[in-house]
Amino acid sequence: MASIHEYTLKDGVTRRYFVSYRDPAHKQHTKRGFKRKRDAKDYRDRVEVSVADMDYIDPKAGQVLISELGTAWLEGKKGTVKPKYQGDLETSWNVHVKPQWGSRRIGDVRHSEVQAWVSELAGRRSATTTIRSFGILKGIFDVAVADGIVRKSPVADTKLPRKVRKSRVYLTPQQVIALADESGRYRALVLTLGFCGPRWGEAAALRVKDIDFDRKRILIRLSYVRAGRRHYEGAPKTWETRDIPAPDIVLDALRGECEGKQPDDLVFTNAKGEHIREQAVGGNGWYAGAVRRSGVPALAVHDLRHSAASIAISSGANVKAVQRMLGHKSASMTLDVYGDLFDTDLDSVAVNVNAKIAEALAGDNSAITELSKTS
Repeated sequence: MASIHEYTLKDGVTRRYFVSYRDPAHKQHTKRGFKRKRDAKDYRDRVEVSVADMDYIDPKAGQVLISELGTAWLEGKKGTVKPKYQGDLETSWNVHVKPQWGSRRIGDVRHSEVQAWVSELAGRRSATTTIRSFGILKGIFDVAVADGIVRKSPVADTKLPRKVRKSRVYLTPQQVIALADESGRYRALVLTLGFCGPRWGEAAALRVKDIDFDRKRILIRLSYVRAGRRHYEGAPKTWETRDIPAPDIVLDALRGECEGKQPDDLVFTNAKGEHIREQAVGGNGWYAGAVRRSGVPALAVHDLRHSAASIAISSGANVKAVQRMLGHKSASMTLDVYGDLFDTDLDSVAVNVNAKIAEALAGDNSAITELSKTS
């Protein structure tokens, strides 16, 4: 229970009151300086209710610096996210979050300050960078609330910038083949990316044993990605392995790549026999040269994945098949990304429904005719 006590200031005349209480951990606390006993009673009552309801917040807890909590939050992410994403989080923390908030006490941050920071950051950096940086600050406050350091998070209801989807370049099958034919020793790689849609890192990690020629499948088991300054092999982006159907033109090219290699050898390598590194559409790399020589629209290597999706959809693949092919977490994600490509399905739906209705009507008329003949 909390108790109220009276004391006298140094002048020996002025009276004040203090409240003495224990928190849920039985740690003794004292709140001094109340001019009126009524105010001390109000504070005592609030403390007693919060302790009884297990809703007590230590007033001194809010003095901890955000830099301390941020470091602990980042450490807690290790092992639960992929190293590449961990590296992205650490970069955002060091560049955008820590300089702004690291020296601030967790209990002193106000919602208006957070909104002003988000708006300012969005004005000079991309929506992706802004949202990721805000997510770090939000994660820190979520933990602070859960640990009883602060009662309420000031980041709630913060308005974030919207990501604007960039216009995509979709190559036709003829353009994919033209680009592949100008890619030299990387012809099979471009065909695989453009018709099967693996991510670059997934193609870079393919082993000979991952090509199932009998079933006409490419088995996605690993991905070769960058984390900071180093590259490593790990699980695919969605943590799930999958099989990708491969058309004959891809399988024929892959046979040439796999010839003479052992099952654990890489399918695609650079001139030194090492892992391939992702190419830029500009500059003097082999991919940039192939784009120029083939005359196809300038597109990033990753856009070949979009072309594969477009070709599959135009060939009649349904959303679930495309989801499995690309390794999306859900069909709704596939629709979010490629919903515009499925719009043409609405026309065929109307045609098919009309055909079914006409068939049903014709069937009813036939039945009526037969009935009239027998009667």
